[in-house]
Amino acid sequence: MRVLNKTKIFFFLALAILSISAEKAIAASPSFSAQKISQKPASIIELKPGEKTSFSVTFKNTGSRYWSADGRNKVFLRTISGLASKFKSENWYGEETILMISPSRYVYPNEDLTLNFELKAPSLAGLQWEKFGLFAGEERITGAEIETPIKVIADGETAPAPMPQPEPQPQPQPEKKYWQTIPEEIKIAESKTQEPKIRVGLLYVEKQEKEKYLPLEILNTEGQLYDILDINNNLLVKNTQGEKVKINFDFDIKKYFVEDAQGRRLLMTDSYLKLAPAKDSIFRIESLKDSLFWGETVNDNEYLGGLEVRFNPTTERLWLINELPLEKYLEGVAEAGDRAPYEFQKAQAIIARTYALFRINNPKYTATPTGEGIFDLRATQADQVYRGAKKALRGPNFKNAVLETKGVVAAYENKPILAYYFAQSDGKTRAAHLVGMTSGPVPYLIERPDPPGEGKTLLGHGVGLPQRSAITAASEGANFSQIIKYYYPGVGLTRFY
Repeated sequence: MRVLNKTKIFFFLALAILSISAEKAIAASPSFSAQKISQKPASIIELKPGEKTSFSVTFKNTGSRYWSADGRNKVFLRTISGLASKFKSENWYGEETILMISPSRYVYPNEDLTLNFELKAPSLAGLQWEKFGLFAGEERITGAEIETPIKVIADGETAPAPMPQPEPQPQPQPEKKYWQTIPEEIKIAESKTQEPKIRVGLLYVEKQEKEKYLPLEILNTEGQLYDILDINNNLLVKNTQGEKVKINFDFDIKKYFVEDAQGRRLLMTDSYLKLAPAKDSIFRIESLKDSLFWGETVNDNEYLGGLEVRFNPTTERLWLINELPLEKYLEGVAEAGDRAPYEFQKAQAIIARTYALFRINNPKYTATPTGEGIFDLRATQADQVYRGAKKALRGPNFKNAVLETKGVVAAYENKPILAYYFAQSDGKTRAAHLVGMTSGPVPYLIERPDPPGEGKTLLGHGVGLPQRSAITAASEGANFSQIIKYYYPGVGLTRFY
């Protein structure tokens, strides 16, 4: 009897723990919900057998997740039952699915989505009903439901006389979109310069973090030859083909160490170290574990070009630096989703290139013994999020946008602008000097009205281009030139190389 009581107690305790875990999982899960704003027609539709009619419904996204036409949670409208609809028209997506939302449309929380489609009356006379709803993948979106009654009028049956209609009134012209104040024509000036290389600070190690990050374990993923050089480009280690090396640093005596894969010391030096591949190839930092990024389980630890391990005595930090051509750097920039409208992708490529080129020409990280920057940008939100070679593979659309706009820069008085950008506005952008982003007024970083951001929460510093509004403008038909020139007034586009 005592054993049975213990078993029962254990069973109920386990059941309680599972219940609490399930409740926590449900509470933490993102929600899809909506509110129906309107539908047209709103009353019973009267049709003859086989006759068609247009139907329109508007939903507001009241959940915490955005809606899109791609991915596991792509959003579409279908019968709630999942069965074939008796109102199916020939232009439907399937027997039970009316339509998917447009691939160029992202519907963020508190935004509206209007769907227009066609209904076809069945052959059977009488009043018939059908229920439809929005789904995100396999999940039904709460509140996104419509009920459509159709009265099918049999042959010989007379439909009620239509109600007298008022005389048609002149309709107001559609309001001009804010970005349409910028000419649609795209003009790109030419300037003869060479594509520069850019130096990116990937990560730094402080003395108290040494055990966490050091030694750096590095190899060439393609088994290519590479050399390890000193500050004066003197050869230290040659032709480490396909081999892993470990690079360490002693913060007390300020010495660099190079070891083989087994930890045997190859050399010690006072000079910082450069890893130079014999040709374009990719280094993998095997000791770098950077697995979680915007909900993705990835380890972005591979980088094209050369590497440098360099201690900055002014800040007491050991830096890992990646040097590569600017266009290859841009392919690894991860500042926007790859499913965004293509005109936005091109605008994003141009402003990311512009910001990088501005920083190359105007050093930011000059806290060094000589006052010269040891790199141009950091790989984080401090400048632009850069994820390296694997990101270029995950983002084919953005990579194409980089290639298509190669060398194109937003310029003011023939110089690359300080192309600040941020996630979302609250209806207006900010003047840079008023929020501390610049020391004084900048003619192209001024306050601008931003209609897509009205009623939303400011996400970011508010200066320059709001990315979500730019996505909206692109989905409405704006080209990349209109987007850039609206948010950076007075600038032009120049192909620098």
